[in-house]
Amino acid sequence: MVRPFKVYKTYKRLGRYREVVFVLAKYGFDDIVERIGPDIITRKILRRRYRKKADQPTAQRIRFALTDLGPTFVKFGQLLSTRPDIIPEDYIKELETLQDKVQPFPIEQVKNIFLEELEKDPESLFTRFEEQPIASGSIAQVHRASLPDGRIVAVKIQRPNIRQIIETDLDILEELAGMFERHIPEARFYRPRELVDQFSSTIRRELDFIAEGHAAERFRTNFENIDTFFIPSVFWDYTTEKILTIDFIDGVKITNLEEIEKRGYDRKKIAENGARAILKEVFEDRFFHGDPHPGNFFVIENSVIAAMDFGIVGRLDEETTEYLSMLLQGFINRDTEKIIQVFKLLNVIEDDTNVSILKFDLMEFIDRYYGVPLDKMDAERVIGDMLRVLRRHRITLPVNLALMGRMLLVSAGVGQLLDPKFDMVAEAKPYIESFMYKRFDPRRQARELMNLFDRFRMTVKNFPQDLEEIVQKLKKGKMLVQLHHEGLNKFILEMDRSSNRLSFAMIIASLIVGSSLVMQMERGPMLFGFSVFGIAGYLIAGVLGLWLVIAILRSGKI
Repeated sequence: MVRPFKVYKTYKRLGRYREVVFVLAKYGFDDIVERIGPDIITRKILRRRYRKKADQPTAQRIRFALTDLGPTFVKFGQLLSTRPDIIPEDYIKELETLQDKVQPFPIEQVKNIFLEELEKDPESLFTRFEEQPIASGSIAQVHRASLPDGRIVAVKIQRPNIRQIIETDLDILEELAGMFERHIPEARFYRPRELVDQFSSTIRRELDFIAEGHAAERFRTNFENIDTFFIPSVFWDYTTEKILTIDFIDGVKITNLEEIEKRGYDRKKIAENGARAILKEVFEDRFFHGDPHPGNFFVIENSVIAAMDFGIVGRLDEETTEYLSMLLQGFINRDTEKIIQVFKLLNVIEDDTNVSILKFDLMEFIDRYYGVPLDKMDAERVIGDMLRVLRRHRITLPVNLALMGRMLLVSAGVGQLLDPKFDMVAEAKPYIESFMYKRFDPRRQARELMNLFDRFRMTVKNFPQDLEEIVQKLKKGKMLVQLHHEGLNKFILEMDRSSNRLSFAMIIASLIVGSSLVMQMERGPMLFGFSVFGIAGYLIAGVLGLWLVIAILRSGKI
């Protein structure tokens, strides 16, 4: 039995898929549409007449298309802007300008969410609650309020039904990613499915305000003894999965230089404080802000930097930290073999990568900056050059390393905007040196040796049992060998089309033969001396035959 909800969901997704295809075609991506969607819906949309907007640069058209497709796709574009290891610089700069242009939802819906989540309306919980939001985004909007003790807070409230909207769009994105990988070989370098999987987990986490609150508390603990960086407190009595209440930050956006000057804040001090906070997050805490957009950082009194929006965070686990340490050591020692070894351990080098050319490019990059004084180095340029080498050889970093690189790149740019003489490399040097020394800490070496010995002991201990299980599976015929083909998708698709056309032609031929036999028998109702059934059979066969001929001609292959 087909469930009504399932039918509705399928219909809704089909409508959304049509909308996505239409927007892609509208902005001049007809070739992509034809390759990912060779079906009736796609062909009908491509035949529709509308004013195409294909005269702008490709990066700009992508931004326009994502904006037209709505909040989920805008968020996906913002995620892509954090992956400079695979997305070119001009595309990154264009995607960085993506903004959530969403109208705020009515105060009545705000009150309904409070009643559902906290069983009280805002007026009962706060001594003052401003009905007009101070910010409105694709996932939530923010209202200013006052607690009974007088503290001013920012209340972040999730949009009604946003989870269902996002889940529908995630289904579409997953389908599109699969189509891109199957039908557009050159898109596989960008790993569409991996990007969509990363985005899905990220945006689903952003929908959980309790998780965001815990992340904010962890940052606050990490910076509790540092008075140059402020993390707002979370008020758990007023926080749920859809409502987050934190300290209100009354500050200046970190890139608003005019207002910073007006208030008399020290731009040089701000640049240094920001850089040291971010370097501490990466190299000491190994837990860092994953959305380094300047709009998430403000300057308050005494040139203190305040951070907000902790929905996206990055972590460096023990293994990734070890690889990062080896990479830094390879660059310091000009050891390209070690760098490539780490890339192989990270499983980021493709089978067809020319390792010799990669070594040459890495050595050229290292020689370009080797021996250059720190005050002559431009951190933004250094990181940018390294990312260009990665893109050229189709090397995609693990998500957390890519986030880390993006955060360092953005912080270097903001630092130089605040203070043209700001030197990110010099600021980073003591953190990197301390990070490297920790790798050779005897206590850490002893702990790693014990872990290695323990894993080896368990492997030896379990080997007889594992071997016995393999033998038993072989005896019972349960051992399976899976084969994965590469590059046969297009061939399979063409075979499928050919078999469908052949079956269609056989049905038409059968109708013609059957109708001819009926005509010869001269039985049944007659019209003008011919059997009605025979005439009907000929007509149906003619229509189907004409349809088949038109389909073949439209495909361009006879």
